[in-house]
Amino acid sequence: MTSSALILGLGNPILSDDGIGITLARLLEGRLPCIDVATAAMVSLDLLDQITGYRQLFVIDAVTSLGGQPGTLHRLTAESGTLHLFSSHGMNFYDMIELGRQLGKPMPKVHIYGIKIAEEIPFGEKLSQAMEKRLEVNRAEIERDIREWSKTLGLVASNSST
Repeated sequence: MTSSALILGLGNPILSDDGIGITLARLLEGRLPCIDVATAAMVSLDLLDQITGYRQLFVIDAVTSLGGQPGTLHRLTAESGTLHLFSSHGMNFYDMIELGRQLGKPMPKVHIYGIKIAEEIPFGEKLSQAMEKRLEVNRAEIERDIREWSKTLGLVASNSST
């Protein structure tokens, strides 16, 4: 941990648009010098160690359950839900956070960005045309939000680079 905030991109990089969280996190890397960036394919106990100690956690993930066209950006709450935060392949994200609290670990405040994807997700490492069309707009909007949060929260960059 080199800062007080972390951007975490979740997704499956071989399931086309399901990897949008990872793609956007990588695009944000280095653009917000006071914020670390990481990616993960699933929620597990390893992730608990990775997020422990951060004050703020900005999660980016794909969603299928919300409205809009593929590529639509949603700001989500704990009650919302995404493919990975409530995945049958891993741990429930909020259960993991609660476990960390019960273990006495300092858990971050969580902010979630969900990017709408189609219900049917083909195998492949490339994003769909619809997702590619919205990629830069979503990156800019998330970056703008995080910059505003950073100012509001008084996040201070450390002397280490991200």
